[in-house]
Amino acid sequence: MSMRITNGMMVNSSLANIQVNKNQLNTLDTQLSTQKKINKPSEDPIVAIRALRLRSSLDKVTQYLDKNIPDADSWLSVTEDALDEGYLILSDLYNYCVQASTDSYSSAERKTIADSLENLKEAFYAEGDIDYAGRYVFTGFATDVPLTYQSDDTAADVDYTITQNFTRENLSLKTAYTNAYTNTDIINLDAKYDATTGRLVTPNVESVHRLQLAYKDIDTAKFSITDANGNTAAITIDDSGNVTTDNTLQTSDGNAITITHTVDDNYVPGEDEIAINTTTGELLLGENVYKDVYTNNTFSITYDKNNFIKGDLNPTMYFDCIDNISGIEYNKVQENIEYNINFSQKLKINTEANEGFDIYLGRNIDDLVTAVQNVLDLEDQIEQVNSMLTQDQYSDSSSQTKLNDILEGLTKQLELAEDKMTDVYEDGVGWMQSYQTTISECKADVGNRKTRLTLTKSRLTEQETNFKNLKSQNEDIDLEEVVVNYSAAQLVYNASLTASAKSVQQTLLDFL
Repeated sequence: MSMRITNGMMVNSSLANIQVNKNQLNTLDTQLSTQKKINKPSEDPIVAIRALRLRSSLDKVTQYLDKNIPDADSWLSVTEDALDEGYLILSDLYNYCVQASTDSYSSAERKTIADSLENLKEAFYAEGDIDYAGRYVFTGFATDVPLTYQSDDTAADVDYTITQNFTRENLSLKTAYTNAYTNTDIINLDAKYDATTGRLVTPNVESVHRLQLAYKDIDTAKFSITDANGNTAAITIDDSGNVTTDNTLQTSDGNAITITHTVDDNYVPGEDEIAINTTTGELLLGENVYKDVYTNNTFSITYDKNNFIKGDLNPTMYFDCIDNISGIEYNKVQENIEYNINFSQKLKINTEANEGFDIYLGRNIDDLVTAVQNVLDLEDQIEQVNSMLTQDQYSDSSSQTKLNDILEGLTKQLELAEDKMTDVYEDGVGWMQSYQTTISECKADVGNRKTRLTLTKSRLTEQETNFKNLKSQNEDIDLEEVVVNYSAAQLVYNASLTASAKSVQQTLLDFL
């Protein structure tokens, strides 16, 4: 039995077909306008989910390529440039040490060399104050703090308790002059004679073991020393230089260690003695104490310093410290600033001051300058004695004899000082070569990181291209295909309109 088809049914069917064709035409028109396959996730959830993942990955790659990697590369470039400059400064220091070790320069030339060494020291540490975009590159996490104090006013507000740990590598020798003449001896005509024989005693030298602190002119109030056996003694030095301790330190032989304070640059300690020279920043070790430190390979001292000046290095960048003003404790640990440069990949971008700008370079230069200054001072003293020999007030035979004896002693002392100066500058050649090696190793490390960064950038550039292609394949339409489909859909739509118009032209009323 066939079903009766009414005009209403034909109209409704035609309208439904027209709507379907119109929706298809609208979809294709929207794709042509947006160049995208979908405009709502509901149109194709699989495409939508894949689009979110690809866009997220592409955003991360773009972040790495456009921001993180360029910023890391700039930081490393600034670091490398500073290390390059530091190496050039060390080369100048090396050349000065080579020149001065020949001992063929006049007093004026020696003074010029000493001044140049001081200037180069300041220039070397100034490279440690280099910043990138307002962030200091050699000060670890404290990127807002320079390596050196920028003014005397800033340095005057600083007070630290500093702890330094030593090993046998830190042991060194210094030269102490025995029977040396001072300006007071010259003025008082105090020639040095043997108490028994009455013969003239000429100056000589003696080697003294020392541990050189990172700073000179340290506070004299209190110290804490931990010996090679792990025993700790708190040491107090009063204004008169008297020393008191709360514990007795001992050598490995069981002998009590005597702790003294001195400001005499030529002090020679006893075998079981530690002499603290706060002016030069040195611990002078007796022979038995030295042997213990060398054997046990450990020694520690804690001291205060609050008289920093412009150009001094910030101790928190090198040692464990306590800020005596704020009470903040700084523990020196490795502080790596890392950038994300790829998926699950980080790169250390910073180099710390203690890796490239050794604090003891300044102390070594102090030794070099002191050696020159000792020679210059002795030449001035000899000139003073020669002048006194021609003055009427010293014309008597006794004064002439004493002055000639003093002159003989000073001449001997000058020879010793010149020999010492030559030796120190020969040592300086080795010191500077060692610091150059340290800087070179830092430069190589930075160069390796830059190479790794370049390789990562190249890899990410390829990934960016791949992600863009995948994103386009997933989201973008095939324009030619959509245009063809659009033309076909438009033809179908127009055909449906024509068919509908013909099928509903007549109704039952036309036959009544």
